[in-house]
Amino acid sequence: MRIRYCGGAMKSKFERPTIGDVASRARVAPTTVSRVLNGGYVSADVRTRVEKVIKALGYVPSPTARSLKYGRKGCLGVVVESVHGPWFMGLLSGMEEELTKRRVSVLLGGLVSHGRYDSSTVQSWITERRIDGLVFARYTRRERDLLSSARQAQIPMTFICPDETEDLGFVARCRNFEAGRAVGQHLLELGHRRVAFVGGPEASIDAQDRLRGLKSALDESDASMRGEDVSFGPSFEAEAGAQAAREYLRRNAGNRPTASVVGNDAMAIGFMRELLKAGVRIPEEHSVTGFDGVEEGARFWPGLTTAEQPMEQLGRAAVAALLDRIDDPESDVAMTVEYPMPLAVRESSGPAPGVSGAKRARSVNA
Repeated sequence: MRIRYCGGAMKSKFERPTIGDVASRARVAPTTVSRVLNGGYVSADVRTRVEKVIKALGYVPSPTARSLKYGRKGCLGVVVESVHGPWFMGLLSGMEEELTKRRVSVLLGGLVSHGRYDSSTVQSWITERRIDGLVFARYTRRERDLLSSARQAQIPMTFICPDETEDLGFVARCRNFEAGRAVGQHLLELGHRRVAFVGGPEASIDAQDRLRGLKSALDESDASMRGEDVSFGPSFEAEAGAQAAREYLRRNAGNRPTASVVGNDAMAIGFMRELLKAGVRIPEEHSVTGFDGVEEGARFWPGLTTAEQPMEQLGRAAVAALLDRIDDPESDVAMTVEYPMPLAVRESSGPAPGVSGAKRARSVNA
């Protein structure tokens, strides 16, 4: 039995329909079908017509054929310090959505394992050209060699919340200065007049922007931030927050801030656990806030007040921009996309000790 496709050659029922068959039946060019399949722009009428033909013919794109045609591997590499942290898992959720839509695979590259930095796996991806592009999550100066190798290999890259200011191309990040201000204003409304900042690595642009925003809010009031109340940790991990809490507890009780703004949620949870273990009541004796909005912060008790990063949006934007640059290298121009960080007010922040009538602030956008 043979079937004639409208406008096309006769095919056996056992032959798979091709993109040309779809284009012929839909009365469009094959490139238009490709744009429909890859989420590119076409008019609504054309998209509807092509999608109906795809369904009618049972057409399934061949990733192998596409990769051979364009000389691609059909795979992206994602580079991050640790693939296990809740912040990265939030990014990955957004990345996965975009990757699934485009039928692209991903390789995950963690740079730190058992406390040791090792970039050799990612370097092998580049050297062996196993990936079509790279997403760097929290790129630091330690990744400069990887950046140089990828540029030499002409591998497109995008970046999420990098800790370097050089011209990197497409960057997705958040408005950390505004988030720091929002946290500061929230604590001021609660009556706090001495606030500490416990940051992640001092070289982190996000940490510095959050500190600047916090200082900006405090400077506009009668509150203070002493030099001894500003510290930075070796990482954004929970243990760095716990260590900062142990240092706080060694202070004389009369020489302690009434609130701590901690570099991210993981650190803030580590910080709170140490205070609670020592018998410090949160927020009655000390208020704590974080940044990121990871799920653990909402489940922890007391629930963590935090400036929430739209992690899924960050991941989705970085992957979409990278795929666009792979399809059209000329579109690889430097640009930065910034997202607001809404403040989620929970139980870890309350009126300063001895202050009556302080109101709990509403959640706000930063």
